[in-house]
Parts: sequence; structure tokens; C-alpha cells
Amino acid sequence: MAVAAPVLLLLVLLVVQTALWMHGDHVAADIARRTAEQSRTAGGAASVAEGGGGSFLSGLDVSVDRGAEEVRVVVDAEVPSIVPGFSWPVGHEITAPVERFVPAEAAP
Repeated sequence: MAVAAPVLLLLVLLVVQTALWMHGDHVAADIARRTAEQSRTAGGAASVAEGGGGSFLSGLDVSVDRGAEEVRVVVDAEVPSIVPGFSWPVGHEITAPVERFVPAEAAP
């Protein structure tokens, strides 16, 4: 019985940690998606979307590379750890086409 209680507690902490990691993964995906949507508009600039739960993630690093035809957003962060000694990184990369005006060809 003395061995079962710490093992059970560790299992419960791992389940909670996995849930936190999954939530952090969804937060990182949302930040990447919203940043790509904001940066791909015709008048948009290569900037990071505001808000979005970034305070939940630690070491949040968002890089935006906007070219003439596409925008690429990379989000890297870490989820807070309640299980000591483990690192729980999350990351997402999204590439989307840039909206642009293409004039219609003149009809003969």
C-alpha cells in the first residue's frame, strides 16, 4: 500500500500534465492560425496576432515570414510542467497564400 499511493499520484499528475500539454498545443495552433490570417490579407503586415492565450505558454516564440506569394508562421513554446524534470514543448507551422490583387486581362 505504501508503494501504490505514490505511483497512483504520479499517474494522476501525468494525466493532468497530458491534458495541459494538449491544451497548450491547441493554444499554439490558434496563435499560428490567427497570425497567418492576419498577415496574409492584402493590406496586412507580418505581425503577431494579439491575445490568444499566450500567457499560458512560456517561452513563446512566434516568427512570421511574409513573402510575395505566401506567409509562413512558426510558433514554438513550452507548456508549464507539474511533473518535475520533464519539458513539454509545443510547436506549429502554417503556410498560407498571401491575398493579392490580380488584374483581369483585357478582353479583345
